[in-house]
Amino acid sequence: MTLLAMYAVLGIAVASGRLSFSMDRLFIYVLCIALAAGSMLANVNLAQIDRSSFSSLILLAAMFFPFVFVLVPDPQGRNDADWAMRAFLNVALFCAVAGIAQFFAQFVVRPPWLFDFTEYIPYVMRGPSGYNTVIPVGSLFKSNGFFFREPSLFSFVMALALLAEGLLYRRMVRIAIFGLALLLTYSGTGILTLFIGLLFPLGLRTLLRLGAVALIGGLAVLLLGDVLNLSFTLGRIGEFGSERSSAYIRYIAPFRVIADTMMSDIWTFWLGHGPGTIYRLGPSSSYEFHDPTWAKLLFEYGVLGFVAFVAMFLVMLNRPRIPIQVRAALFFSWLIMGGHLLMPENNYLALVVVGFMPLAGGALADLHARSADLAGRVESEPPVRSWSS
Repeated sequence: MTLLAMYAVLGIAVASGRLSFSMDRLFIYVLCIALAAGSMLANVNLAQIDRSSFSSLILLAAMFFPFVFVLVPDPQGRNDADWAMRAFLNVALFCAVAGIAQFFAQFVVRPPWLFDFTEYIPYVMRGPSGYNTVIPVGSLFKSNGFFFREPSLFSFVMALALLAEGLLYRRMVRIAIFGLALLLTYSGTGILTLFIGLLFPLGLRTLLRLGAVALIGGLAVLLLGDVLNLSFTLGRIGEFGSERSSAYIRYIAPFRVIADTMMSDIWTFWLGHGPGTIYRLGPSSSYEFHDPTWAKLLFEYGVLGFVAFVAMFLVMLNRPRIPIQVRAALFFSWLIMGGHLLMPENNYLALVVVGFMPLAGGALADLHARSADLAGRVESEPPVRSWSS
């Protein structure tokens, strides 16, 4: 559904005359698909047992084709970046309120649809299975934001909204709502997203920001830890040492997969094992592992494919007038926090919020003057006023 929706958006943009090709992105896209096709051909002709998937190659090409487009500057001078960011934050606020209401509603009632309404959706419209939608925390359940398939996905969106709201508009009520919703997910994904985002730009101000966030987080744990059982979230740090834990499966086990299989054949280091093969050739019988984007790229498309696809995503995010903290969070979440290579939700969130925006022209020229403020410098005027067109 998300893939179809994105192509509908492209059709509307074409009809409005606001869409154009980005030639540098088009070049990298062609290179990426050529390398992916080369990986498949190499394994079809050279591997003893070919397990590559042509349908996976087609999905890859369809998934990243929208990345070659960019909006032309609005002829009326309207600020597209401001509009897109405000729209995202409004949607995130709606989801945050829904998630908070969902969490506290379980103290009163627990209807079967409160944490998972999959059974009420027509079968042909359901998303893929295999998600941990309902996860207990003692006698309670983690908030998944009602609309999200996992608490970790809800956690990531709340962290991204916290970064964007805190850097651009600083509406304290919204910041508090996003922060509470993030806590109620009991997920480390959002915390990691915040940490990565606040690392940029590197410097003294970064350390001060991290210190302030750590202080606020410590106070939250101190004041709400017993009430909300926040010790559960802190205790998950120890999961990295357990082979059956989510943290180990997501972040440690993929290194073992790559180390065990990268040099299995002469060509696999450079071109990989072919599209759609990580779960067909990986040693899943020895230990469980996840397929984060970096591991899937290296395993299926080799070093050359990894470099090409990472370059395409970085070029797409090269919009200096968007806060670097937001762009860093989007990039590293795509690269290391999950199997996002063929997930349209993550890919297209980054594309809509950042990648479609023009580099210059129209009201976006005003954003360049605000870049220092977005990096931490406080101006006399609130950023929300200076962003409005």
